[in-house]
Amino acid sequence: MKKILLSLAAIGAVAAVVVAGTGAFFSDTETSTGNVFTAGAIDLTVDSEQHYNGNVCTLGDWDEGSGTPDTYAWQGSAPYPVQGTPCDGTWLATDLGAHTFFNFDDIKPGDFGENTISLHVDSNDAYACVDVNITKNDDVTCTNPEEAAEGVGICENSNPSADFDGELAQNLYFTAWSDWGATPGFQGNDSGEGDNIWQQGEPLLFSNDFGPASDVLGGVSYTLADSSTVPLTGGSTSYIGLAWCAGSMTVDTNTNNISCDGNGMGNDTQTDSMVADIAFRVEQARNNDDFTCQGSTS
Repeated sequence: MKKILLSLAAIGAVAAVVVAGTGAFFSDTETSTGNVFTAGAIDLTVDSEQHYNGNVCTLGDWDEGSGTPDTYAWQGSAPYPVQGTPCDGTWLATDLGAHTFFNFDDIKPGDFGENTISLHVDSNDAYACVDVNITKNDDVTCTNPEEAAEGVGICENSNPSADFDGELAQNLYFTAWSDWGATPGFQGNDSGEGDNIWQQGEPLLFSNDFGPASDVLGGVSYTLADSSTVPLTGGSTSYIGLAWCAGSMTVDTNTNNISCDGNGMGNDTQTDSMVADIAFRVEQARNNDDFTCQGSTS
């Protein structure tokens, strides 16, 4: 009898082991797949529409300007530059590369012009600055009228290797404005935006409103948008008007009129050549609370 009871106990023990080995536990698993971090982008492209003495550069050639000539100086027709001759100051939005806003080899007193420059920021809000610097203001050669204007022997003895012995940069005047139309800021739906016209309420960009290239383009950074203003909106287009005059420029803030008088440019500028670099740069606005075009304030 004892052996039988022991056998039954052994069977019970084995059964207990089997039951423990086949038991189930409640469980659940949730899996999130494909988690991704992708860096955003700040991509600036630039386009330009060029005007010179009222003519407009279109499709690589000078053409008669459109609009109402008596409302603004940049619109209308002019004998120079000759219509149908090549020009290269107008292009569609692209990286700047070798594009130049100005490439003129026969400037005369009284000549004037304007470029409407468009900045396209994709695809995030950004602060924007423009850096300008004159890299050459050269006397090049000496004509008799130039020598007479500068003084006998001065022009004649100019250093051929000197890049900054000319007078043209002192006699080319510039002004610039945010071409945003009647409503402050770039809304994208204002017909006055990018219309080449300096209108009431459109702010001038130079601290002294206008001045000779030797001053306003002489190694200066200008703010288009920084942490103290509203950034350029990603996916938007912003317009800048940049006007120049060979001679004396007048910028009337009461009438919003820009005029050019060639009498301010003399024979001392003959054959002189000025070269300048214009660079646009943008930087993300998000998490960048102290950005300025002259450097961080932090």
